Amino acid sequence: MNPLQLSSNVHDSTKPSTRSRKKLWIIIGAVAVVLIVIASVAYVANRPGTAPQPPNGPNVTVWDTGYCSNSGNCGYSPTTKNVTAGTTLTWTNTGNQAHTVTECTSTDSSTACPSGEGANTLTSRSFDSNTQSPSGFTKNQQYQYTINLSPGTYNYYCTLHLWMHGTIVVS
Repeated sequence: MNPLQLSSNVHDSTKPSTRSRKKLWIIIGAVAVVLIVIASVAYVANRPGTAPQPPNGPNVTVWDTGYCSNSGNCGYSPTTKNVTAGTTLTWTNTGNQAHTVTECTSTDSSTACPSGEGANTLTSRSFDSNTQSPSGFTKNQQYQYTINLSPGTYNYYCTLHLWMHGTIVVS
């Protein structure tokens, strides 16, 4: 064998082939696309939202930005509603996620009701949208409750999103 051929063969075996380089670039491109998709989904899921203006009358808007991953991108508007006994309060879901309106009781965890149970120190709930919609009420659906509670402050939350909290102040 000619010595020049031997050195040429050695050199070629250590140099990556064009085909190997193409595969490497395809893998790098696919990884980049996957990372961009993951970053985009994470951004959208955690983007802050702005609560809508509170509606007029005895109404509360339940809102989200398409995702509900923290208190900055979903909630109740207004978070505190002042009403008199006998008023029918209406919650309207304007978000894309299902939500609930569930009164806090003495049996709820501090995660669900960090402000405590409010005036309801019982284990039973006076109002809970889960009785009407067990999986939560969805976009454009409403939950209504006629306030037949004693004067006081009543806290509520979304059983599907424990960071969503609201308060009814009955006079």
